[in-house]
Amino acid sequence: MTALFSSVALQWWLRRLWDWGGMLAGWLSGLLALYGMMPAEMQATLLAILGGRWGDVSLAAAGGFIVWGLTQWRSYIATVKPQIVTEDGRQAELRELPRGTANAVQEFARTAMLGRGDTLIGKLLKLKLGQGR
Repeated sequence: MTALFSSVALQWWLRRLWDWGGMLAGWLSGLLALYGMMPAEMQATLLAILGGRWGDVSLAAAGGFIVWGLTQWRSYIATVKPQIVTEDGRQAELRELPRGTANAVQEFARTAMLGRGDTLIGKLLKLKLGQGR
């Protein structure tokens, strides 16, 4: 029994258990929160679909559920996509900008990150390490 618990493979699995358990708990809580934000009609539709009761789901309810899912996906994509707006107010991709303008945008973003100052975590770490006063 001692050999089993001192096994490197078992210790690796135990360490992964915490990682995977945390990720699984995060995904489940996110899905439960998303489910809680749905209107009651949409929750009933989702439960009918997951339960295999397709006969209970009307075409309008299924269509509404699909449209809701697509709007959530487009909202996520719009959130994580880099946003660049030209002088005339048009949204543009970095590759669409002229070469000099694209370089200026990249340089502006790089210098903004460098000059933003210390974050609270950075300041606390400096205090802990005795580097800041």
